[in-house]
Amino acid sequence: MLHVLAQHGYQPELADHDEVALANCPFHRLAQEHRTLVCGMNLDLVRGVLDGTGSTDQLAARLAPQPGYCCVRIAAP
Repeated sequence: MLHVLAQHGYQPELADHDEVALANCPFHRLAQEHRTLVCGMNLDLVRGVLDGTGSTDQLAARLAPQPGYCCVRIAAP
């Protein structure tokens, strides 16, 4: 799952509390003008990656915006 996100430019990295932070938003420029739309799209895309890789039993994606990161965080449900 991390490999798939990395291939699409999200730069996943381990963060505090056993979370995965996405150090890059591939849609950052667009998100500056349409944050709600782009963050919702990122959340759905990451959830789709989790579902497609069979990771939804162990991991869940949620919105958790922080400066310098994508708005999505991944952690155990």
